[in-house]
Amino acid sequence: MRNETKEAMRMFLGGRCYTAENLERDYLAEMVGYSDDRWEAPQRAARLAAAVKRYKTSQMLCFIFATVAYDPDPDLTPLAVKRLCNALFGRTGSQWLIVEIFGDTGRQRRSDDSSPEAVEKMAAIYRHEARRHWSETLATIERVKRTYKEGVRASRNGED
Repeated sequence: MRNETKEAMRMFLGGRCYTAENLERDYLAEMVGYSDDRWEAPQRAARLAAAVKRYKTSQMLCFIFATVAYDPDPDLTPLAVKRLCNALFGRTGSQWLIVEIFGDTGRQRRSDDSSPEAVEKMAAIYRHEARRHWSETLATIERVKRTYKEGVRASRNGED
């Protein structure tokens, strides 16, 4: 694995990764403050949607670090990662996080691994594994949402 990729992984795992536990914590924090007496549904929905987006981006990056980063060991620039995420998961993820993790201030040349052809070649190798990983990611999100909805129903029924 390239030194730049190792550094990006260290930064990501060292505090930028948004885990399922983070997602659950954020959903539970919304439940603690939940009340039908106040109208804040749009703000709450925005906070929960942002939490889901952070989790999805983190899961895409976890997959890339666990698979593509080792073999074929590409030059992972923000553009290469964005294209890989799109090719593997059908979404690009949070651009600010991708740039923060994979950006290299002062870089002068584009990565050969960011070309659409190179990305598709890498994606073809890992597409099946990516689908399985994405299914697990979506199942985790649904589990957290279900727990949240059950808690909201319980609070409405006075069963706290």
